[in-house]
Amino acid sequence: MKFQSSIVPIVYAAPVLAGAFFLFQKISKNYAKSWDIEWGYYAVLALFIWLCGALIWNAKEIFQKVKDYLPSKLSMLGLAALLVLFTVFASTQISLQHRVLSDETSWESMALQMHFDQSGGVCNQGVWVDGKLECKDVVNNFKGKAFAFVHSLAFLFAEPTRETALRVNLPLAICSIALLFFAMFRFTKDQWLALTAAIFLASQPIFLMQSRSASTEVLYIFLFASLLSFYSLIPPKEVGLKHFALIIPLLGFFAQTRQETLFCFIPFVLFYYSYFTAKPWRLAIFTALVLLVSWPAINTMIAYRGYDFQGGQHAAHSFANFVFNLKSNIRIMWNAGLDSKGLLIYPFYTIYAFLLYAGFVWLLFKLIISKKYRWAALLFALFCLQIAVILLNVSGTFEIDINQRYVLVALPLFAIVMAVGLCDVSGGRSKIICAAVAILAIALSVKHIESFNKNILYNKNKLLAEEDYLNTELKKLPKNSIFIYARPWQMLASGFNGFSERQFLGWSPNELEKWREFSGDNIYVVRGQDGYGEVNRQSRVVGFKTTGTIDQILNEYRTHRIFSERQPFGYPLEAYKIGRKVGELNYAASIRWNVESEEIQWSLPDTSVDYRVFLNNEFLDLERDVHSFSLKEPGLHYGVLKVFLESDTVQRETQFFIGSESNRLLQSVRPNKWSQDWGEPNMGKTVENNTIRIGKRIFEFGIGAHANSNLVWNLNGAYKKFHSYIGLDDEAIGGNGAIWVVKGDGKELYRSRVLVSHEIDSLSIDISGVNVLELETLDNGNKDYDHTNWAGAWLE
Repeated sequence: MKFQSSIVPIVYAAPVLAGAFFLFQKISKNYAKSWDIEWGYYAVLALFIWLCGALIWNAKEIFQKVKDYLPSKLSMLGLAALLVLFTVFASTQISLQHRVLSDETSWESMALQMHFDQSGGVCNQGVWVDGKLECKDVVNNFKGKAFAFVHSLAFLFAEPTRETALRVNLPLAICSIALLFFAMFRFTKDQWLALTAAIFLASQPIFLMQSRSASTEVLYIFLFASLLSFYSLIPPKEVGLKHFALIIPLLGFFAQTRQETLFCFIPFVLFYYSYFTAKPWRLAIFTALVLLVSWPAINTMIAYRGYDFQGGQHAAHSFANFVFNLKSNIRIMWNAGLDSKGLLIYPFYTIYAFLLYAGFVWLLFKLIISKKYRWAALLFALFCLQIAVILLNVSGTFEIDINQRYVLVALPLFAIVMAVGLCDVSGGRSKIICAAVAILAIALSVKHIESFNKNILYNKNKLLAEEDYLNTELKKLPKNSIFIYARPWQMLASGFNGFSERQFLGWSPNELEKWREFSGDNIYVVRGQDGYGEVNRQSRVVGFKTTGTIDQILNEYRTHRIFSERQPFGYPLEAYKIGRKVGELNYAASIRWNVESEEIQWSLPDTSVDYRVFLNNEFLDLERDVHSFSLKEPGLHYGVLKVFLESDTVQRETQFFIGSESNRLLQSVRPNKWSQDWGEPNMGKTVENNTIRIGKRIFEFGIGAHANSNLVWNLNGAYKKFHSYIGLDDEAIGGNGAIWVVKGDGKELYRSRVLVSHEIDSLSIDISGVNVLELETLDNGNKDYDHTNWAGAWLE
């Protein structure tokens, strides 16, 4: 009967889990990515408001329960001393800097996007204008949103800078130590055992290091310790609705620290199993609400379902990885070792590893012979499911130095096992054990103080030294300078303007002139570690390289080297100022459309030269001193300025659209629905976010897609004609061509011939009375390189 009552809640919850799994499988990656950017921030904001409300609701009870059962003054004094020593040591002996560069700067860039634009994506490329980030390219990130949201909260009270973000982790780490102490005290009724666990956590080298960085694992520990503390206050017999009102949003935030965290939720349910068995429907509601608050994390898993960005000997997610990672991590923690300079090679203490392994074996022995700790062992094992998931991943090995931070996921458990094991084997002499561990922790910290001073954590990562050097040198250049760099989001997080090499090469001449004007003609390409060599698919960390695009920039443009530094990187870290294209005259003529005055305007540095202005391929016969032409005819127009110099002819082009109640660019409205085999449709740019180019012809407007694609607009019969140029974009040359199809209300109105690279065609189709307009592109048997464009597409 007891077994049956335990099963019933699971039966109630099963349809909820099945429905979530069904959604997980059915929601497309493209939809998940769009939702992530558009709604991700608001989902986390709503969760935060819920959390604050629930905390207020529970505050009085929490305060009373803590007050009713406090540790002794002596142990509290010991905790205070520990927190002071931890704060002073971390603040004075460990530098404040990034330690996992790409992840940390992406969280910071996401936080900037949340702060300025209330978007859930990462600002990948953009510029700073009057202290505000103007994002030009928002992308998804498979990392959790919780940490970026915490940064965005910090930005409300301090400058939205790298330094502000880096200062967030230390207070979180301090609170984590205190919360773990109180949780262990409440659970074990042993204040000295609790303080021992807190000392073990606080004195771990990797925890100390990460407290002075901007990595999400410290937030993970803070939220875990918060949950543990709250659970220690509320026993199963007392738990009720108001308590779950706080537990659910805490779990929601916890889920969004790391993508594997969802796998550790079972023990948080099992702890209160009696509450759920009393009324089985409770588990179904609890499960549904936890899935709801965790949805941004689940949605991210959908968006990156099947994504494989790493290499190595084994499959990206496999049992072979699990075995390899487990063995290598045990070995590395056991044998941290010293280098030739006496510095720790790995951020671990061998003696701590010994205490951990010995404590685990001892507790397992006690569990077998006396059945002691059975309940705690079960919860412990279920919590470790997420650790198993990490170990299944190709990047779960500590041999990859930047992934040594993953141990922080298990660090509170390690501290608990070490403390409980030592106190148990000593026969309950926890006060003596606590004093001994405190002395050991201080001795180890003092002995290895130089390792902390020299930043032994990830000190082999040259990108960290590269970041520090660039942050110093680039500040010496003009304020509005634009930097072309492999990691443009890093530039943004450091307060610089940043674009990728590929984006720079994709700019139209007009865009390039616009950014030259914005920057005062100070555009620089920075070549760092990512700009040398090729991608190594045999490595467990594949990464990416931009060698080819940097070489293309340096070959196609006149450049002037600003600096070149080889030490301490082992490769030349260089910056070049980008001039005009090779063979192009440095002649600052321009033609543009002035929206406010509705005029096409042109300018020349020397008005005595001979020049011609063309509008829609027709010569404008105007007086020489006239430098503008009024135009109000709706539609898409092309302006060309040709300047005839003695040695060459300079040509500048522009496109502009004059809208009206009955004319509009199709890109001005997102499709009502769409599907696409690769990427997602891009309004005004190619599928890879570059300027649209077909056969070297540049288009300022249009829609970039990829075959096979289907884009649908509800027009409600409001337009009579659809105009567009069609062709494959120059960014992806190759393949066997594609086909463009236009449908109105399900009826095919147009089908193109097969167009291959550099071929362009135009169409003007009657869509009178059409309610639903469909634009399709079809591969010609092979979708590779099929970057299809609807260039200059507009409705009349």
